[in-house]
Amino acid sequence: MTILALAASSRENSLNAALLDVILDELAPAGFAVDRVDYTLFEETPHYSARSEQTEGVPQPMRDLAARIQAADGLILITPEYNHAIPGTLKNGIDWLSRVSVTLMAMKPTLIGGASAAPYGAWRAIRSLRPSVELLGALTLPYMISMSGVTSKADITARFGDPLARAKIDPALAGFRDLVALRQGKGSA
Repeated sequence: MTILALAASSRENSLNAALLDVILDELAPAGFAVDRVDYTLFEETPHYSARSEQTEGVPQPMRDLAARIQAADGLILITPEYNHAIPGTLKNGIDWLSRVSVTLMAMKPTLIGGASAAPYGAWRAIRSLRPSVELLGALTLPYMISMSGVTSKADITARFGDPLARAKIDPALAGFRDLVALRQGKGSA
C-alpha cells in the first residue's frame, strides 16, 4: 500500500514538514510505502490561467504528480496557514491538478493536518484545504491533526506523547490506516 505524503512547505526546519515526519513515523508499523512529494514542485509551477492551459497545456510536473496521486492508496496533506488559508502555491497546484481530472482523488482516504506556533494550529488553513481536495473526490477524514503552540519538531513529538492530544490524534491515524486498508480489501473490520 502506498501513501502520497505532502507538507506544503519547503522552508528549512518547517513545522509542517516536521509534523509530516512524526505522522509517518507513527504510521510506519502499518507498512505503508511512502511517496513523499517535494513541495518545490508547487513553488515552481506557473500560475494557473485558462489562457496558459489552452496554449501550453497542464505543466508536465503537475501531470506527473497527478499520476502519482492516482497510483496512491491514500493521501496525507499537511499545510501551514497563510492569512487564514492555505499557501497560494498549494492552491495553484490544486487548480492545475483539477485540470488533469476532476476525480483525481476519487475515494482516496485523505488525512489533513497542519502545525503552527500560533494558538489556532493552522486550523483555518486545514479547513480551507478540505473543500479544495473534496472537490477532486478525496475522502477526507472527520478527524484532522492540528498542532498549535509548537515551535519545533521536539514540541510536535512531545505533543504526540501527551495523552490529551492523543485523544484526537489516535482517531485520525486509526481512521486513515483503516480506510486505506479497507480500500485494499485488507480491512480490520
